[in-house]
Amino acid sequence: MSHGVMGEKSLPDLPATSWAVLGILSFEADLSGYDVKRWADQSLAFFYWAPSQSQIYTELRRLERLELATSRVEQTHAAKSRRVYRVTSQGQDAIRGWADELEPDPMVLKNSHILRVWAAHNGDMERLHGELRTYRDAALERAAKAAAHARGAERDASWRFSGIALEWSERFYLDEAARIDWLLDRLQQEQ
Repeated sequence: MSHGVMGEKSLPDLPATSWAVLGILSFEADLSGYDVKRWADQSLAFFYWAPSQSQIYTELRRLERLELATSRVEQTHAAKSRRVYRVTSQGQDAIRGWADELEPDPMVLKNSHILRVWAAHNGDMERLHGELRTYRDAALERAAKAAAHARGAERDASWRFSGIALEWSERFYLDEAARIDWLLDRLQQEQ
């Protein structure tokens, strides 16, 4: 993978998970690993994916080792503390370079429901119809959750682009539900 130039330096060769975590930190808040996971679940999960908690801590340590993030221990109560992370200026430069210069990964479409439709001549059509209806209902639920998080993003001007990505996610899941309705109708015609 070739990388763009960030000033005189090349962008670090990081996996997508690192860029996602660095992107969350780029909102310039001190965040614990738990906070990063919550942000990922409320935004990235609707249009990319949400890394696991262990992936997040691995990436936070990587970002810190590369001096793209820094951490400190914050005392929360007399007996409790937590480590919080913050993006560094070098990290801000890297995420800007990533956003502006790196080519996006090609989209890969892998839909196991459609794979089952493709092989439907081997299975129980009633079961397939039920699975597709469940999938459609889940898409509608994800659309509603994405819309709620998009509305939540309106609280802070720095989240405006996150809100737009979440609005896109809402439309995507509504479109997906409509495609499944079309698919159910189309399968019914073939029976």
